[in-house]
Amino acid sequence: MILCRSTSLLRRLCWRPALTITISWLVTARADQCRVTPDAASNYCGLPDALSNFQGNFACNSSVQIGRPQTILELRQQVQAFSKVKGVGVGHSWWADQFCAGDDSNAINIVLTELNSTLSLLEAPQYPSSPSANFPIHIDEQKGSVTVAAGISQRLLLDYLANYKSAQAINGYTLGAFSWFVDQTIGGAVATGTHGSSFKYNSLSSQLLALEVVLANGTLTTFTKSAYPHFWKALQVSVGRLGIITQLTLSIVPQQAVQRSLVQISDAQFAQQVKLTQDAYTAALASNNQTNVVAALAQLDETQAFWFVPTQSAWRVDYTHIAPQAVAVNGTLSAEAANTTQGGGSAPTSSDAVSAMDGPVAPDVHHQVPLPAQAPNPALAGNARWWSNFYANLAQQTVTPGVFTDRQAYLSQTDSQSKEMQNMDPYDQYEVVNEASSKNLGDGFRVPALIRFIGDEQPYLANAHGGPRMFVNMEDHVSRQTGQPNQPFLELDPTSKFQSQSNVWTWNATHAGSSVVFSQCCGPDGFSSECQCASRSSC
Repeated sequence: MILCRSTSLLRRLCWRPALTITISWLVTARADQCRVTPDAASNYCGLPDALSNFQGNFACNSSVQIGRPQTILELRQQVQAFSKVKGVGVGHSWWADQFCAGDDSNAINIVLTELNSTLSLLEAPQYPSSPSANFPIHIDEQKGSVTVAAGISQRLLLDYLANYKSAQAINGYTLGAFSWFVDQTIGGAVATGTHGSSFKYNSLSSQLLALEVVLANGTLTTFTKSAYPHFWKALQVSVGRLGIITQLTLSIVPQQAVQRSLVQISDAQFAQQVKLTQDAYTAALASNNQTNVVAALAQLDETQAFWFVPTQSAWRVDYTHIAPQAVAVNGTLSAEAANTTQGGGSAPTSSDAVSAMDGPVAPDVHHQVPLPAQAPNPALAGNARWWSNFYANLAQQTVTPGVFTDRQAYLSQTDSQSKEMQNMDPYDQYEVVNEASSKNLGDGFRVPALIRFIGDEQPYLANAHGGPRMFVNMEDHVSRQTGQPNQPFLELDPTSKFQSQSNVWTWNATHAGSSVVFSQCCGPDGFSSECQCASRSSC
């Protein structure tokens, strides 16, 4: 288990008077901007007209084309017509190499929010209990699942589930665990292993039951673990590399009453609590005592924490389920049950995939329209302690103790918080599982780091593949205001491990101690147990 451990070397920063705050979120947004709810919208998002992130940064080459398909048929035609393709949603990205399909006019980024049924709901959110056949969200209470179009935001999905009340779920439904930032598309969230904090439900990718994907040749195929166990592990966290996800089926649970508690402690105290859990967990593993393993992890199950680095403090948030989980109706298909089904694993064939279309250049392909990016906010360049307290005030409403339903209890950014954060200043975001120790670390932080925990996951690219992990989500609000590297922040990653690299998804391998071509270790059942994954020689 890899857990971060804080130190007492973080310097206490002096209180300084605040600079004038640039109220940039008062700028009026375009009507079609980023397809999120207006109360959560960024005013500088390029999509669906330009290929940049939600703040207008990390833009693609201007010659890369934009696909805005209205139907799945058009989407498939676009995939077949271009040599380089990538699906995008609302631009929640800080990595152009991963976000952009290519660097010339032979590449196309396809915007999943523009499909007719998806766009209709995004523009006018509604929560029908008996939706029409073309509605982009459908709940199956007998199977305990929801099927949703990939371009629907996680926020809209969660709100729809919460409003879907029935005899089986008098308080509506929810996902077993969900993330803090919920304004990305659900397709993008699953493809990148987005997570909240739960050892039981893990990331959104582990709550997945089925995927509908347009493959490179334009075929449309539905994947489940029972049909394609090997491909399933690759597709659960595919980072957009294996096709365009058009639809997902996720497990859901009835909402219940949850008590949220808050304890304000020093970061050293929180680190000690985590260390005690880690020690108990490793001891239980060493003794092969599964009961003790479960007991150890239970100490941090669902725990989340805001880490205010400049003030050396932390807010620990925990949850208690007041009412027992609602009894599942007959036929419920949980994520755990679905992911233990065995089956074949050969590649899709024409018998189970719709044939790709032949024809002219795909419809609804557009050139980019240049748009302005979020301007730097000089106020963020200094005053680390003041800004830490400013963002603590913003987060206060999110952690207030009390009894709520799941959707309200578990930490997620409100739409107003999302809008304010996105329009305050341009910033970069990182998530690491690494030791953070630097005597000047606090100088680089303005907003609190968010600490969460998830358990062992099966997808090949899952960050928690191989055991429970602690995740520290951090944001750099300095570099883009000053135009200079944020040196205290960069000390967390002195080797630039997380810097964008075009060959970042390339690995080497060893067999019997000797280097071999990675593909030699890949078979129909996945990566050979006789091989070891190895770093690129350039690392």
